[in-house]
Amino acid sequence: MDRILYLLILIGLGIFFIYKMFNPPTSYKYNLKTIIFLSDNNMLTKTDTLGFHIFTVKGKRKFILPSEFDLWKEIHLFENGIILKKNKKEMKLFFYEMYAIKPVLVNSFFVKGKYFAYIIELRNSRKVILKSNEINNLDLFMEKLFSLLSEEKGNGCYN
Repeated sequence: MDRILYLLILIGLGIFFIYKMFNPPTSYKYNLKTIIFLSDNNMLTKTDTLGFHIFTVKGKRKFILPSEFDLWKEIHLFENGIILKKNKKEMKLFFYEMYAIKPVLVNSFFVKGKYFAYIIELRNSRKVILKSNEINNLDLFMEKLFSLLSEEKGNGCYN
């Protein structure tokens, strides 16, 4: 009798997992943009000054372990670049160093489109990943960034 009960529970769980794998519920609908910086662009001058401060977003967690390399605590948007902060380290990214900003929609086993992320590719082939589940208001930050680098200014190419 116990074997039949265990077998029924395992079959039920198997059917549930297979159903959720092929028919996951969908999450929010995101309007994600891509920007590719043009290499022959004269608008992105090489500068070592960040300019005036425009916007700041903070991470969802207060304390970040030293082993978490891609988890950022604060992101500051300036006129000529971005400052990424974690624990006691900070990284300055100027717009002339960037090659592209690409969106990624992250799926989990049970939810399709659970959250989104942006990958900032630099010209020296390094990558920085910003995830919406780790940073509050990342979508608002990226809208401010894309409005700063609008096509009217000629700073980039959108998709």
